[in-house]
Amino acid sequence: MTDQLAESTRRFYDTVARRNPELPFLNYGFADPADTTPLDPGASELVKVCRRLYEEVLTPFPAGLGRVVEIGCGRGGGAFYLLKEHSQLQYLGLDLSREHIRVCRERFAGSAKAQFAIANANGLPLPQRQFDAAFSVEACHHFGDLDSFFRGVARALKPGGWFFLTGLFRQDQPQPEPSLVHGFEVLERQDISANVVASLARTSDLREALVTSMGLPERFTELLMSWAGVKGFGAYQSLESGLQKYLRFRLRRT
Repeated sequence: MTDQLAESTRRFYDTVARRNPELPFLNYGFADPADTTPLDPGASELVKVCRRLYEEVLTPFPAGLGRVVEIGCGRGGGAFYLLKEHSQLQYLGLDLSREHIRVCRERFAGSAKAQFAIANANGLPLPQRQFDAAFSVEACHHFGDLDSFFRGVARALKPGGWFFLTGLFRQDQPQPEPSLVHGFEVLERQDISANVVASLARTSDLREALVTSMGLPERFTELLMSWAGVKGFGAYQSLESGLQKYLRFRLRRT
């Protein structure tokens, strides 16, 4: 990620977090395309589909692990989910956004299990071979240099360590995927685009209301609606059309 791209990404997420720090998750979620059950009231449905994406990425989670790192930890929803299910873990969350890290530290104040730090994914400040697992949920499309990111994760993992990854991959231009070249054996590669589109369609009105509630200048509306995955805007259309794929990986450090 170039310095200019990193700074613009940081500013964007800092602004959004200051306007709405309450939601623990801000991802596109996961839903069954055939699900027609009525929506839960308020924002609880949005939280539900976002949490389910983490469940899909991290289940099954290997037993007996110690240190884990999340790259792109956001507001700490993934940390809360993982530590609730696996209380023995020592968790480190990294994110480019200062506001995300501030919110996470407030949420986990007093916890000996979770630590958070500001970091650029293309220059991970991690010790070599110290982590049993790493994961990243819907963040890698921001990283710019995926080769550098994958190799940084591989350096941080112990041999045999796990890497759980999901994110957006464009189909109109070559993009690297984690492989033996980067230091990973691909145990599973799954296209979950249909489930992500179903989640966005199901929660589109909630996402639009979230964007509106932030009260940002109208000139940013189209950008924000696309970022949030609202139907009829860029990100939703690119997933629905197949221009972008939403891929889930389960990987092992060689």
